[in-house]
Order: sequence, then structure tokens, then C-alpha cells
Amino acid sequence: MRNKNRRKGQMRVIEAVLAATVLAVSMLAALKLTSSVNPYASETRDELTRYCYDFLLSLADKESFDKIIFYNSALKAHWEQTMTVTLTSLLPTDLFYNMTVFNMTSKNGIVSEVVLNNSTITDASPADFLAGSEVVAADIIYTSRNAWVLKIHLELARGG
Repeated sequence: MRNKNRRKGQMRVIEAVLAATVLAVSMLAALKLTSSVNPYASETRDELTRYCYDFLLSLADKESFDKIIFYNSALKAHWEQTMTVTLTSLLPTDLFYNMTVFNMTSKNGIVSEVVLNNSTITDASPADFLAGSEVVAADIIYTSRNAWVLKIHLELARGG
């Protein structure tokens, strides 16, 4: 009788191990099915977004926007070329960029965005952004020393 009870106990242990294995395999399969298709791309997109914000904030921290865009409380002539040189020299060569600078004006309590000099600073065509493997954007609000309130919009695309 004891021998028979031992075998029943062994079978229950084997059943428990098999059940745990089936459960583990099914959980792994469920995780695999619900994860993103390309987790590497997802990570690098997040890193690129952080880089975009960090880049804008470091320019703001060094008051680069004041030095590039303004001279004695007024807009510098041809500040866009200086900004292009700055962005081209500071950003990695595998990134395309579009930067738009807006003046935030308030009339009758309504804030509107007006593009400075109606221009976007870019080193890419729209096709480059469409072909890019990852495209991210970041916006910051910057108050200059001369009380101009600017919205800086930067789009980055990793080359395809």
C-alpha cells in the first residue's frame, strides 16, 4: 500500500512540474505576441525624443537663442543662416532637422503663434523625413532677455 501511495505522490509532482511548464510557455507566448514588433526601434525613438528635448534645452540654457536671433531687442538680419550653421555643426550628421521659431503674441487675451520671418530652418526635404527610419519632434517655450516669448519647434529624423 505504501508503494502505491509513493507512486501517486510522484505522479502528482510530475503533473505539477508539467503544469508549471505549460503555464510558463503560455505566458512567454503571450508576452511575445503582445510586445511591439520592433522593440529596438521603440527604444531608439524614445532616446531620439529625449535627445531632441535635451538639445533644445541646452541651447536655451546657454542663451544661444538670444545670441543668434536678437541684437539690441530686435531681430537680427539673416539670423536663419546663423541658426543653420549652429544646428548643422552641433547635430550628428545622420540626423535631418527642421526648426521653426514662433513669436508668441497676445492680443485681447488670445495667444497666437507667428512664424519669425515666415521661414523654417532645415537641412532636409520633405522626402527625407518620409524616408527617415525615425522622426520625432520637440517644442519648448523660451523667454528671451528682452521679454520675447518664443516657441521653438524642432523635428529630427534619422536618415533612412
